[in-house]
Amino acid sequence: MKKHIFSISIVIVLFVVACVKEIRDEDIYKTTEYVGVIVEKSTMQPIQGVQVQVTDGIHVHASAETDLNGKFLIEEINFDEVSRDYYLWLDGSAIDLPSAQEPLKGLGRKTYDYKTLVLYDKTNADLLPTVTTTEISEVKAMSARVGGNVSGDGGHEVTVRGVCYALHQTPRVEEDSVVTAGKDTGSYTCTLARLNKDTTYYVRAYAKNNIGLVYGAQKLFTTKDGKAALTTTAATEITVSSALVGGNITDDGGAEITEKGICWSKTQSPTVSDEHTTDGTGTGSFTHRLQQLEASTTYYYCAYATNACGTYYGTTKSFSTTSGRPTVTTASLSDVTATTAKSGGNVTDNGGFNVTARGICWNTTGNPRINDLHTTNGGGNGNFTSNMTGLTVGTTYYVRAYATNSHGTSYGNEYTLTTNNGLPVVTTGSVSSITASSAVCDGNVTSDGGFPVTAKGICWSTSQYPTISDSHSNNGNGIGPFNGGIANIQANSTYYVRAYATNTVGTEYGQEVSFTTDNGLPTVTTTPVTKNGNNIVSGGNITDDGGFAITARGVCYGQYPNPDLTTTYSHTNNGSDAGYYSSIISGSYTGVLYVRAYATNVNGTSYGNEIVVDMDYLNLPTFSFGGRTYKVLPTPNGTFSPLSGRSYCNALTDYGFTDWRMPSVDELQQMYINRNSIGGFGSNTYWSNSQFYSNTGGGYYAISFNTGDILRGASSSYIRPIRVDH
Repeated sequence: MKKHIFSISIVIVLFVVACVKEIRDEDIYKTTEYVGVIVEKSTMQPIQGVQVQVTDGIHVHASAETDLNGKFLIEEINFDEVSRDYYLWLDGSAIDLPSAQEPLKGLGRKTYDYKTLVLYDKTNADLLPTVTTTEISEVKAMSARVGGNVSGDGGHEVTVRGVCYALHQTPRVEEDSVVTAGKDTGSYTCTLARLNKDTTYYVRAYAKNNIGLVYGAQKLFTTKDGKAALTTTAATEITVSSALVGGNITDDGGAEITEKGICWSKTQSPTVSDEHTTDGTGTGSFTHRLQQLEASTTYYYCAYATNACGTYYGTTKSFSTTSGRPTVTTASLSDVTATTAKSGGNVTDNGGFNVTARGICWNTTGNPRINDLHTTNGGGNGNFTSNMTGLTVGTTYYVRAYATNSHGTSYGNEYTLTTNNGLPVVTTGSVSSITASSAVCDGNVTSDGGFPVTAKGICWSTSQYPTISDSHSNNGNGIGPFNGGIANIQANSTYYVRAYATNTVGTEYGQEVSFTTDNGLPTVTTTPVTKNGNNIVSGGNITDDGGFAITARGVCYGQYPNPDLTTTYSHTNNGSDAGYYSSIISGSYTGVLYVRAYATNVNGTSYGNEIVVDMDYLNLPTFSFGGRTYKVLPTPNGTFSPLSGRSYCNALTDYGFTDWRMPSVDELQQMYINRNSIGGFGSNTYWSNSQFYSNTGGGYYAISFNTGDILRGASSSYIRPIRVDH
């Protein structure tokens, strides 16, 4: 749908109410109220939504909008000059109606009350061109691009088209700046030039044919401030007389960069009034190598960019040119002896000039220089090794590497060393093979201190810090590890041990270690107590004689705990050898018997583990079968079925044991064979715990102790509970 525009033919009907206060020659005229009605001419229907402005073409003095009845009310209108022409500007673009203006006639000193009726005449609206204002682009500090699109000529040739712009709203062709763009329909673009930076402009496209002039919608833009945005890059490739610097212009501020570069000075905040480069135009990054700089000097520099709005600078940075001297580091110290040491250095940069001498220098006061003692280790870059000789024993030295070229001498970091005191370096190892009377200790001479080692070994004492004045071994000479034997020491005693090494300067000792000799007592265990016929048998096993001959061995026993060789207890004497031995305990005992093996040497008596024997249990009848020994309980009263017999045995806790059971048929047969020694059997039948199976069923085996026959099932029979003793 085409936008309508007001026809030139606008009817004004008076009758608007207006008031003018106390008019004098020097007064500004002030109309306090202005009322009007806007209707469509042909139908006389009111039009809502028309913007009404009172303007002199430059300033808008008042505005209003028509209501449902087409009415508008403007209050407090200020007129600057009586002689100036004023207009009613009618803008219907918001409701797709054309815009137009109408002079406010008759306004003057003798203006009286009047009423105005403005009529739209749409009769020729379709005969006008149709134009839109396009988007604004390429906004810069002093220019911008804008245009329009004439999409229809209304049936009449477009005679002119373009854009008009101003610093105020609603620019007009008659009063404001205009850029024409030919004629005819279609799109067009115009360049607005010679604008003010950082300023807001209003712009409208326009088109005219022989019917009338129309405008596109108003747009606005603000020109850029013209300030270029740029950064200064860090300096690189810095030498004694040059450095690579640069910058990056990321925004020209809306005005073309006509010059860019680097400015520099020995003082802060350099400008183009100082030394500077010229590195082309436009935005983007750039670099420049500064030449002919002074050595060991700090320079301040920054990027700059110039456009029509001025010259702008990046952040000021700084760099210092090199001295031109080499760069050298000192190697760590090694192989320090009483009179020699090793160091060196690394020339990592020759400063741009050949290194003619390098080495290390040293003194005893600090910050050594080449006029002190020094080595000379050739020239050039790279690593080198230096040997220090003729040093004084036990003295502190300060050491630095140096490198020299035509610009001077540089020094590396300083190290400190103290020569050895000339004594050997020896460490004490661990003590091993400890017995009651001897041990072995390791030692290691790691350095001879610069003088040959003439003796080395181990010294020991029951007091701390033993020396070679105490007992000691002699394990040869020279450096290296050794083993020293410690002999003729007392049992159960603490000894302190140090390795030693001697050269012409003196004797040095390793760290002190200590150990405790064994007590020298034998180690013995007690063997289980058994019954062999009427004899009670035990014994022991001497696994270690403590380093001394066994003089007596046996078992101690009695009816109180911890039996020993005192008269409170009894004991056996079973020879004087190590190893296993057997002892027969004489006497008849009931209740509890306590038994311990013993072994004696010159250092005393040791005892084995204590065995507590329940004599009533021990006296139970026994039999052997299949490499095991069994204990047998007496026959309980009454007869049992196999299942009730099993339950009876499982419930037993006699003598503290819960593993009583009925014997298997094989074990029961062995009991029959030994029935006389076991005793307590009659000519009765006894159940076994073994089952048999047949086509007609199954059951438990039993044995007749009358005949020795094995029976497959039986009536109620007797039982004898058993358990494996050992």
